[in-house]
Amino acid sequence: MCGKLVFFEMKKLCGMRMLYVFVLLCIGFNGLLILGNQYGEDYVSYVKEVGQKVGRRMGDEFSGKALQLSACVEKERLLSETGKATDIFETYDPNKTAKLLIGTYRMEGWPAEALERKYQKQEQRIHELDAADASMDLGAAGMTKTLFEFLFAKLCRAVITEGMLTAVFAALYMSGCEQTERTWQIVYATRRGRMVHREKLLAGFFYTMAVYSVTAQVSYMVFAFVWQLGDIWNTNMSTQFYTISASGMEVPFVPWMDVTLRGYLVAVVMLGAGVAVLFYLLAYLAGLLTKNSLKAFLVLFAAFALNFELIMLAGDAGRWGLYEAALWTPVFFWWSQPLWFSDMGIQAVIPWQECAVGTLCLVAAVLLLVYGFHYFSRKDLG
Repeated sequence: MCGKLVFFEMKKLCGMRMLYVFVLLCIGFNGLLILGNQYGEDYVSYVKEVGQKVGRRMGDEFSGKALQLSACVEKERLLSETGKATDIFETYDPNKTAKLLIGTYRMEGWPAEALERKYQKQEQRIHELDAADASMDLGAAGMTKTLFEFLFAKLCRAVITEGMLTAVFAALYMSGCEQTERTWQIVYATRRGRMVHREKLLAGFFYTMAVYSVTAQVSYMVFAFVWQLGDIWNTNMSTQFYTISASGMEVPFVPWMDVTLRGYLVAVVMLGAGVAVLFYLLAYLAGLLTKNSLKAFLVLFAAFALNFELIMLAGDAGRWGLYEAALWTPVFFWWSQPLWFSDMGIQAVIPWQECAVGTLCLVAAVLLLVYGFHYFSRKDLG
């Protein structure tokens, strides 16, 4: 019976034409985003070809072989970008970064101590990257930062945000469709009728994951087709050409694990699915308790806006304990996506904080939803 009800609820959800329109608009937007950001494609293609001919590890040998290539504007640019490349991790000291952040933002107390401990733990990663000459990876040379920022700060942000919105819309529809269709008095008249929300929850979950999967796959396939990166996909994410702005400081991108561009994209997509699931559960809970999709949406929007406001006010006031606590929320879990798996500056006090925040929020959302089902089953719906 459970399987049949899930299938029935899925049919109701799939019958919503506006959701199809929304998905098509998302895919179309992502396609236009990719096609409209092709600056430097010719140079990236040239770097890819050079990497195939002379190797992808910069150094004296690489420079010597590159000098023998046919003369062209791209060659001169590549030589100027790679000729004086040195291993940046030989001299990089994460403890100096910690002290600079603490001094710049005048942090004190447990947030400052936690930040210092985090960067002390990063020392081992720096040694590993130094030993592997990770920063000497060619990547896309001078176009690496532009390319990576587009992929992760723009395209991935768009795909994950679209998945999040799809999750919210699906959850609000599934939790409130009986009220919208005015069948709630019949459906919820019995205890079993109220328990139908279990099947509705599963149906919406499967729909959300399917839409997120399709949107992500189509978008990244278009990106791969347009850019034709080839061996650049195997670039170490800690190449010296890719730096990030963490809390206003330009620092090397140092993930907590050894990962290539391809592997990092897969990790971001998988954790992005966690964002979609988390917002689906929260939106379903809001819809279940308010019995009104619009009210539920407004409640979620207000909560998320207040979270952002709290983060900004706490940071401006130097209340760093409150600031760090306000980052352990679903909103910042989503917002911090371009910095996932890195040290994240002052926006994280422990390694892998995005994973810890995501796990904690998911567990909390599940527990709240269990309570919501219990409350709904006993609530007077008159």
